Amino acid sequence: MRLTIFILSFLLLFSACSQKIYNTPDVPGFQTSDYEPLAINARKLVIIQNWKMPAVEPFKEHLIQPNSASVLSEWASNTLQPAGSSGELTLDIRKASIIITDIQQADSLANQFKDNQQKRIEVEMAGQLMWIQPVTSQTGFLDARSISSTTVAESSTTAEFDAAVQETILAVLAGFDRKLREEIENLNGMLLR
Repeated sequence: MRLTIFILSFLLLFSACSQKIYNTPDVPGFQTSDYEPLAINARKLVIIQNWKMPAVEPFKEHLIQPNSASVLSEWASNTLQPAGSSGELTLDIRKASIIITDIQQADSLANQFKDNQQKRIEVEMAGQLMWIQPVTSQTGFLDARSISSTTVAESSTTAEFDAAVQETILAVLAGFDRKLREEIENLNGMLLR
């Protein structure tokens, strides 16, 4: 009897020591160094947030910090650098939404033993950049829109979920940045070289 208790205790101790320890993932954040500044032929930058957070299901941007609108504003402040002696550059944020929805699960018995995808995260950013240069009588209206989504498994921790949300926001920001840079470079006189 003692031998059985000793063996069970040993096995219990051994199995506890062999459990995998999960590290909490690092939640990525916006880094200004990831985006090269653009010298814009304008005297000042104005950021207008026309996107009003609905604060109703399935929109969740009011619960996420930092949310997509603040990340987009910070990106604009650090990337779109006014370097001219006249003119104005206005970023009108039209949409900066985060939608989190539940994914319907099949009712089969086999699916009960799988790590299914539980939530879908969708982030969208849309904005218009208006450039007015009165000295040379040049103007430009540039539109950019980027959208991305990802799913999160049932077994995800809160930290893993937060990391997935921030990764999706940064992926959308990268797409927004890429689209706007293409349009800025194609507009004659907007970019100072």
